[in-house]
Amino acid sequence: MRWDDLFADMEAQLAAERYRGVEMEAAELTRAETAEALLEDRFGAHLGSPVRISLRGGRGLDGFVASAGAGWVVLEEQGHETLVPLAAVDWIEGLGVRRQSPEHRRRLGLPHAMRALATARAAVQLHLTSGPSVVLEGTIDRAGRDHLDLALHPSDEYRRRRSVRSIRTVPYGAVACVVARNVGDGPDSV
Repeated sequence: MRWDDLFADMEAQLAAERYRGVEMEAAELTRAETAEALLEDRFGAHLGSPVRISLRGGRGLDGFVASAGAGWVVLEEQGHETLVPLAAVDWIEGLGVRRQSPEHRRRLGLPHAMRALATARAAVQLHLTSGPSVVLEGTIDRAGRDHLDLALHPSDEYRRRRSVRSIRTVPYGAVACVVARNVGDGPDSV
């Protein structure tokens, strides 16, 4: 009888050790997965979710995650979509821990998103990281790998040669966010 108890105890210890090994392995895999997580994947898994973002330069945004790509997120706020380079983000509130799998990741980077705005000839407000009141209005003429050319013109006019006051080249590192505007939208609609 004592031998049976001894063997049962040894089997229980062995099973407990195996269980601890599995737990440790699972914890290590979870840590490794977390270490590989990208912010864009977390945004991608929270489409439609409300978030609050603080940008470099002091501007804050509240909105719903509309889209996410390599190095950017689009928030919908007050009827406007705002493109935010992730490099301009100070902090995010409301973003859960879920993340989308890498195979569902949108590969288009910030230059692609800027080129899409240039192609659409959309009037934009370009908010800069140097402060919340530093805003350039116009149309993106060209979008390079690390910068864009913005034709400055009144927000209530389409981009026409006669309405362009100047062309400014802006590095992407200086962009806090880009708000696409419809011509004729008033300043209160942003």
